[in-house]
Amino acid sequence: ENPIVSFNSVSDIIVQRDLNRGRNRGNASSYVTIDENNTLQIFGKTYGANKYETTLLCLAIHEITPYTMELYEIKEGNLIQLPRDSRNVITSLGIEVITSDLVLEKQEFETNDSLRSPTYTYNLLEKLGEKKCSLCDCEIPQIIQGAHIWPVASIKKTNNINLAAKIQHAIHGDNGLWLCNNHHKLFDINILYIASDGRLKQKRKIELKHEQYIKEVTIPRQLPTNVLTPSFIDYLNKRNKNLKAAEYRFIG
Repeated sequence: ENPIVSFNSVSDIIVQRDLNRGRNRGNASSYVTIDENNTLQIFGKTYGANKYETTLLCLAIHEITPYTMELYEIKEGNLIQLPRDSRNVITSLGIEVITSDLVLEKQEFETNDSLRSPTYTYNLLEKLGEKKCSLCDCEIPQIIQGAHIWPVASIKKTNNINLAAKIQHAIHGDNGLWLCNNHHKLFDINILYIASDGRLKQKRKIELKHEQYIKEVTIPRQLPTNVLTPSFIDYLNKRNKNLKAAEYRFIG
């Protein structure tokens, strides 16, 4: 008989959630992370048994964390919000509840090219797992962000798709990677380049010391195959068509 072991930290809960998710990959559920302001964020679905998991997760984490907490309700089917009783209990603990819907996503898309969309964050957690830089060993969630493959600014400038489709591209889980601050900036300013087979390149015309730094801090030389979905590669091709591949060489 296995002994019952109490949770002592949010990390304990995350580890257990990952184990449970591994046993039942088909049951998309709740995720926990911390943002750059040290706010603990719970991303929870509102449908079926997921709504009970989301509620219990909020209650459990509230008992053991010193962080300010936010709950993002991720729309699922026709259900947008948790049951009233669940919301009342959660808000009574001082946890802010934010509902991710089309209005919120539209506002975020139109006002912010960096797009800190809750649904985008949820979709990256769903595909990639907990925050860990895809290009180094950094696992500090406060300095890891979702980096768009096809940039939001480029999506906005596309004339042949409507606003709803643009938003869907901007929040798609295949249109991003978890990157630390350093790698995110290097990627955004196109010093780093990802080839269509997932191999990493860097600009040719940079100082030798900078080239050496990138080599030292960029650990994988190729993204794993589970990241390289057809949609991811499509977004990558949209990005790379505006860059000159000849200006880059493989890292290493």
